[in-house]
Amino acid sequence: MFDPVADLYERYRTGFSPELFATLEEHGARSGARVLDVGCGTALAGAELVRHGCELFGVDISEAMLTYARQRVPEGRFSVAAAESLPFADASFDVAMVSQAFHWFDRVRATREMLRVVRPGGLIAVFWKQIMRGDRVRVIRDEVARELGFEPFEELVAPDGLATLESSPLCDQKLCVIPWIVTMTGQQFLGYERSRARARNKFAQALDAYLQLLGERLAPLEEPLNVSYVQYLFLGKRPPPVTST
Repeated sequence: MFDPVADLYERYRTGFSPELFATLEEHGARSGARVLDVGCGTALAGAELVRHGCELFGVDISEAMLTYARQRVPEGRFSVAAAESLPFADASFDVAMVSQAFHWFDRVRATREMLRVVRPGGLIAVFWKQIMRGDRVRVIRDEVARELGFEPFEELVAPDGLATLESSPLCDQKLCVIPWIVTMTGQQFLGYERSRARARNKFAQALDAYLQLLGERLAPLEEPLNVSYVQYLFLGKRPPPVTST
């Protein structure tokens, strides 16, 4: 399902803030670290860690996504694989991360696999973002949905898988909440909406009508929009081995 939208992801998806990556660096994703990006997509987030000096490995189920990932990060190593069955030896990485993709996985199996491939004391990071309540663009988006006879998007405070992470054996768990304002044009926001599986699934045959009406409300489309996001960053570490006394 991701191959047909790889081009939209490459053109319209936005990444995450410098503050989020600084927090990752502070907790272990620093220069020299071996990082596994699980469900890496076009390597939008992974590229930032490479700029921080990390060695990047990425897996995704979509070869079309990985084509863009290899173009963005030529020095990275990417392969087709599922989060639930990672093709790496135990304790191979200093960091395993998931960026805006954890909701697509079997969370229990994926968490177990990340725990397996990260060394003891290594970092697991899962992060995602959503538009803040009250943001002008979100209000317009919800109004358009209602006018077309659909309920607005239900935005969760946290993804369904947060409970899985919190109940896992990860130690030193932390949830960081980081606000961020992203500047984009109305046209770019429409492209982003078209790339979203939730929008495509919700509106189905009415997707074009939704985007057309949304575009009319956001016009003129070439003018910049300041979209307020909230980013959630879950951090945890693989526990050190138990030593007998």
